[in-house]
Amino acid sequence: MSTGRARVLLVAFTRHRDDARVRRLVRTLVGRADVTTAGYGPALPGPVRHVTLGPADSPHPPASAVATGWLARGVSPLLRSPAARATADELEGGRWDAVVAVGAETLPVARHLADGAAVWADVRAWPDAGAHGPFAPLERDALLRVLREDLPRSAAVTVGSGALADLVRREVPGLQPDVVVVQDTWPHADLSPTPVGDPVRLVRAGVARSGAGLETTIDAMRTLGDGWTLDLLLSEGPDGGAVLRRLHERAAELAQVRIAPAPDADELPRALHGYDVATWWVPPTTTQACAALPSFLLAAVQARCALAVGPAAQAERLVRSHGLGVVAVDVFAATCAASVRRLGRDGIAAAKQRADAASAELSSAADDTRLAGVLDRLRLG
Repeated sequence: MSTGRARVLLVAFTRHRDDARVRRLVRTLVGRADVTTAGYGPALPGPVRHVTLGPADSPHPPASAVATGWLARGVSPLLRSPAARATADELEGGRWDAVVAVGAETLPVARHLADGAAVWADVRAWPDAGAHGPFAPLERDALLRVLREDLPRSAAVTVGSGALADLVRREVPGLQPDVVVVQDTWPHADLSPTPVGDPVRLVRAGVARSGAGLETTIDAMRTLGDGWTLDLLLSEGPDGGAVLRRLHERAAELAQVRIAPAPDADELPRALHGYDVATWWVPPTTTQACAALPSFLLAAVQARCALAVGPAAQAERLVRSHGLGVVAVDVFAATCAASVRRLGRDGIAAAKQRADAASAELSSAADDTRLAGVLDRLRLG
């Protein structure tokens, strides 16, 4: 039975319950439309239907498709990934007022299913040259071609940071309408800074995946020694928990390190409240690492934590512009440990107070307004 509301499809090849950005988009969309989602794991609250992709539904196209490049009639090899094919099989023939493609890898199937309806491209990252594997450069080329050909045809283009917006504008000039920055901010939390603990309490939350600096964070605790603790609040990654198991092994002999399940994503700021320092020692070796403004750090500001980050551009800019903590000059464990030790208890306390002062400015109010403008442009609601 028709409800008279707009019908919107959102496709994101991630675990939706662990993905702060998908949660934010879905929460906004369900207030204005009947939403169908496609991705991994169980459905979020609100959608009228959810297509669950299985472990075999990889977002990466098969090697044969990547190696042969574009097929006849210019069809992207990304449309031949198991995830794209499973999504298309389930939703073929549906009628949509708008389709939201979260990530470049979803754009081909989103455009296919839209069948002339408006496509909203949410660009999560720019394809990196440093990917590994025999066909990784070709897959990157496929992603780049999709972005350069599809973004100019999209009814809306959103990104998560100003740096990524600048990159998109440089690589795909003349986009109309312009790129809209919607950061992964959180509602303003009515919390106050807590006294610095003894021992000092460090925290990192997110998905256990390789390349995220989690091993460095554990190794930094070996250097810091007594007087410091670390909680890693982690959910299992897309590898079936292999990285999480390795982290447990790495931390096994360190009494000051605890690995616990990640909290519910909507509760992250309150779960972080009471910690002293949120760490983000991610190697700045990819475009995403440098251009992203992590949702975890913005949640930590709402939790009134000090921040300790590496030299990734957006994270460094956040810390320096508001005096929120310390930036390590590299992401070697000894350097990261030394940066936190140099900040000291007094510096941590001062940074927590500055997080409190910046919490309203760094909350979701401005981003909610920009997001509402995108929905208005698409005539949703």
